Amino acid sequence: MVRKPARMYRNLAKKAYTRREYMGGVPGSKIETFDMGNLNQEFPLELALVAEEGCQIRHTALEAARITINRRLMGQLGRMNFYLKIRVYPHHVLRENKQATGAGADRVSEGMRLAFGKAVGTAARVKPGQKVISLFTFHELEEKAKDALRHGAHKLPTPSRIVPEEHEVHGPITGPVAFVAEPEPEKEEKAAEVPAEGAEQEKKEGEKKGEEKKGEEKKGEEKKGEEKKGEEKKEEKKGERREHRKGERREHR
Repeated sequence: MVRKPARMYRNLAKKAYTRREYMGGVPGSKIETFDMGNLNQEFPLELALVAEEGCQIRHTALEAARITINRRLMGQLGRMNFYLKIRVYPHHVLRENKQATGAGADRVSEGMRLAFGKAVGTAARVKPGQKVISLFTFHELEEKAKDALRHGAHKLPTPSRIVPEEHEVHGPITGPVAFVAEPEPEKEEKAAEVPAEGAEQEKKEGEKKGEEKKGEEKKGEEKKGEEKKGEEKKEEKKGERREHRKGERREHR
């Protein structure tokens, strides 16, 4: 059966359905972890992603936002300079009354309206002004952290805003740890191939390439000459055959 669009489960409707001990076959949550980054460090700044409207956020949307934010933070800040926390959990179980689709479905799918349905997924019920994701970091890295949260907010089905908050730190603040982005593997290979004497090595390589090109040109000319000779021999053989056939015809006459 084709999965229905997520907008069908976005709005808050009726009561929450969370008593899993009375139901079976509930699909598992795709959220791998709720806490990422440096869990042992206290950070003076908190950036909270706050939902502006009440809605239901499916577990797939939460996981997509988590992956997006965490990937950008790991690439720009480094794991030791942030602490990311998912504030909500998908307790609510989504139900769907599965019906037949395709040609002739009208005759088959006529049944109860507003049927109870079967569990197809889970979602977190969020109220207006509730924190969905919190990011703790240093003041020096505030802009990069906000940019990561903005990208993650596009994965959620509600408009949101970023709210900064100050926190007291018990103990000395060490400051952001120096982080150098890892270069791409292709660049590393190229850098290893080029020696310290780059200019001289490049000249030598250029000379070698020029010699190789000349050798290839000579080989090409030789091949062309051989092809011409072969064609000439073929033409000579054809002429001999023609003369032989003419002689045979004269003898028969």
